[in-house]
This record gives sequence, structure tokens and C-alpha cells, in this order.
Amino acid sequence: MVEITDLNDAERAWVAETLAALGRSDGDIVALGAAYDAALRGWTSVSPDERPDPNDLINRLGIGFGEHVRRQTGLAWVIAADEHGTELALHGQPGDVLLYPANLVAKRWVAGETGVLPELAATLIEQVVRIKERA
Repeated sequence: MVEITDLNDAERAWVAETLAALGRSDGDIVALGAAYDAALRGWTSVSPDERPDPNDLINRLGIGFGEHVRRQTGLAWVIAADEHGTELALHGQPGDVLLYPANLVAKRWVAGETGVLPELAATLIEQVVRIKERA
């Protein structure tokens, strides 16, 4: 069972600050995809021993990715908690849609996939719109 809660003031401020620091408060998925690709190429260009922990970067990119999807679908930023932990997510009705943007980005990062964020966003947006229309 997933417990969904609205963001508190500090969490809303963190999302806004992250988007501002990322330079993607406008939700530009093409620019975000290029930033992701460049970061991944830079990270993989050094030896594994020299690579910094990518989690902070992945979270920031995930928030930028999620903001694009949010703007296109009307989903809302929430905190989702279950037996595995607590995570920033996007949620909306109808259809009880729940997406974890940072997790979506992290899976592509671990797989070393580049050039994927714009197409992934378009696919998710299409699916969310379809779910909401059917519900």
C-alpha cells in the first residue's frame, strides 16, 4: 500500500530550488535531455574509481524530467511512501497515476542509455493522458 501526501512548504521549496539550480524551471525536455546525455558521457568517460556518486545529479535530473511531465499532464508533486521507503513522485486522478521521475532517470543512467529522455517523456505523457481519459 502506497501512502500519498502533498508536499510540505520545505519540500515545495526544495523542488523549486532544484529546478532553478538545474536551469530547467521551464520544463524544457530537449535541453534537459542534452544535459543528461552530457553528464552521463562525462561520468562514464572516467574510470569507475574516479566517478563521483551520481545520486544527487540523478535526483536533480529526475526533478527536471518530472517537471516536464507534470506540466503536460496535470499531475502533482507528492511524497509517496511504502514498505520500500519514501520518494518524491508525481500523482494524479483520475486513474490513480503514480510516477517516480528520479527512478525513471536512474534506470536509464545505470543502463548507460543516452538520447532517451525526450522520447520517454512523450511516451509517458501519452500514456497518462490516455489513462485519465479512460477513467
